[in-house]
Amino acid sequence: MGVLWDKVWRDLWENKGRTIQVVLIIAVGTFAIGMIIGTRQFMITGMQFSWRQSAPPTIYLWTDPGVDEKALDVLAATKGVSAVEGLAQQEIEWRLSPSDPWRPAGLSARTDYENQTLTKYQLISGEWPHKKVFGIGQGGDTAFDIHEGDHVYIRVNSRETTITIGSVIYDQIVQPPSFGGNAQFYTTLEEFGNLTGSENYNRIFASTEHFDPDQATAIANTLQDKLEKQDLMVGGASPRGGSIADPNKHFFQDPLDGLFFIMGFMATIALILGLFLVYNTITALINRQINQIGILKAIGARTRTIFLVYLTIVFAYGAMALALSIPLSALAARTLGNYLMSAFNAEGAFELSPLAIQAQVVIALVAPILASLVPLWTGSRITVREAISNYGLRAEATLLDRFMAKIRFLPELLALTISNTFRHKQRVVLTEITLVLSGLIFMTVMTTRDAANYTFGDLLFSILRFDVNFATERAERVDRLQDIALGEPGVKAVEVWALESANVRLAGAPETNDDKRAAVFGVPLPTNLYGPQMVAGRWLQPGDTNVVVLNQKLANDAGVQIGDTVTLKFGVDKESDWQVVGLLFDPIVTVSAHVPRDAMGRAQHEVNRATTIWVQAVDKDSTAVRGLAHHLRDVYTADRVRLQAGSVFGKDTSVEIIEGVMTQFAVILTLLATMAVLIGVVGSLALSGVLSLNVLERRREIGVLRAIGASSAAVGGQFIGEGLILGWLSWLIAWPLSIRADQLMVYVLSSELGSQKVDRCTP
Repeated sequence: MGVLWDKVWRDLWENKGRTIQVVLIIAVGTFAIGMIIGTRQFMITGMQFSWRQSAPPTIYLWTDPGVDEKALDVLAATKGVSAVEGLAQQEIEWRLSPSDPWRPAGLSARTDYENQTLTKYQLISGEWPHKKVFGIGQGGDTAFDIHEGDHVYIRVNSRETTITIGSVIYDQIVQPPSFGGNAQFYTTLEEFGNLTGSENYNRIFASTEHFDPDQATAIANTLQDKLEKQDLMVGGASPRGGSIADPNKHFFQDPLDGLFFIMGFMATIALILGLFLVYNTITALINRQINQIGILKAIGARTRTIFLVYLTIVFAYGAMALALSIPLSALAARTLGNYLMSAFNAEGAFELSPLAIQAQVVIALVAPILASLVPLWTGSRITVREAISNYGLRAEATLLDRFMAKIRFLPELLALTISNTFRHKQRVVLTEITLVLSGLIFMTVMTTRDAANYTFGDLLFSILRFDVNFATERAERVDRLQDIALGEPGVKAVEVWALESANVRLAGAPETNDDKRAAVFGVPLPTNLYGPQMVAGRWLQPGDTNVVVLNQKLANDAGVQIGDTVTLKFGVDKESDWQVVGLLFDPIVTVSAHVPRDAMGRAQHEVNRATTIWVQAVDKDSTAVRGLAHHLRDVYTADRVRLQAGSVFGKDTSVEIIEGVMTQFAVILTLLATMAVLIGVVGSLALSGVLSLNVLERRREIGVLRAIGASSAAVGGQFIGEGLILGWLSWLIAWPLSIRADQLMVYVLSSELGSQKVDRCTP
């Protein structure tokens, strides 16, 4: 076996270019799958551990107005409830310096930070809030440059005060600043009452001994009924939507699983494409060494021996790829995992994933062998006679050769290039499959990015035609709100809209706790500051009364279609019927319902009064728009119009709204772009490998061409031309296929991730 082992070594060492290409192509697929498995385990394990440590509840409710400790005690006595805890929350404003503009933030308070029961906060550093010493949410310290010991100015209900930051607190159920969220501050319930005028809880969490969806829903309905009997508005406040959630699963696990599934699918495609190159390479290797196989057979080597020799070469390729991919995938998993942890404001300690290593071992050592079995078995069974008959320079004209010979106007070298490109039909087919799929996935990811940029850029600006928006704390006279803004320079147009939360159901259907929650916009007609993207039916018209245009997602969820009559329930007891005349697309407010403002005012008994202000600026520059927003806030406050700290869409300006959404999608697109680059590498290696094989197999032909006077440029141009032909052909095939793939990718991502909701809809 010494001679045979020497042959294995020489094949690997003397053909370094081929060895490096095959090792890299196997390593890319192995690396991608190892990175994804390692990142997922890092993410899910870390997030799940932190999630369980926080004692997540089963039931999440919001109430308006809030409730006291006695009400919580009544809820705790409900059968099936094992624990109840309340939380007080309100939107406020903050700034670091008196010269800075006010910015929106959230303020939370609980009874006892030392003895938390549900949704426990984690103290990262410092001490728990007390008196004027507040905590800052993790992520807010770095995103907004707020640190322990800093003095922060806050404004609550138009009242300013100064606080000291004494701790950094980890809260899992708020949107982190790195994902478009605002700053979050934490204080005692007593101080919360001093600032807001109420120590009542407007968030209620309840747990059950065991999680059963039907039982949890029934208990949530019971709790909601008890609260509504006290004339309170109540709704679900789960991070996943609705009133219940599985406490054993992090609320972001399903979207992450969907995203990792997409990435895993792409990594698997990369691996399969790489195995095509392995197949091509081994087939070419066997074909080039047929004479060697014949000699080995002639001196007594058996089929099994030859098979094992070439199998060892393939195994060596896989072993080298494995040695390369394991450390690199672990490093990439750690880097990518830390990036995602930071984006989702989560924490976790990275550990080498045994599952990722096991998967890479199987992929690197087994998959290439399986891909090579057919050419290895076929080659090892060649007889001495077949090997001898195959030796030498052969030329057999194909149909394409004869066709190219008839085209007189083509230069001979170009005709030869085209003929040589398709000489090995099987190799061309496998190469084209690799290039087409690589190009398809790359174009799909890039188009998805462009679709997101368009949807949350150009399209969104065409929908949200205002530049600044505010929400008032109570309904104000329409004329007054308009006149205040129109009196300021830089304001081009103003519209005052009504906005309220309501439950929606088919008219005549009994009311249930499963009724969908809607953000009902009272639209001044005609409107110039909102561009409806109609999907079906029509938009609102002047003179309309009780008609409604629903977001298509809300309509689908509620089982409603055009022509139906729906009942909107505002507050505890205000109900009215509305006919659905249209469906629209709105990626920001997916639970929107649009009705005429005057008709809504009559239903609410608040005619000519509204709660939101939409302003169009003269200067569209983002800096100028932000400056106008800060100025108008001060103007309304000076005129005794109390504005909410948070605006209708969570941000004061349309620029900030779109930036926040794009921040969320940036994480997703970064992950997909990473996979697209890996797929592109696979395609590049595949094309490079095929051209290398062509060069090696046609060395005699190259010698003949040089002998008859062909220059180096002419010879090299043939192979460059072959690469261009294969690349252009793959693009021609992949481009039309990518159109449908783009639509599928956008649909899947939209389904998995959803869209931002209006903050005001859940008081």
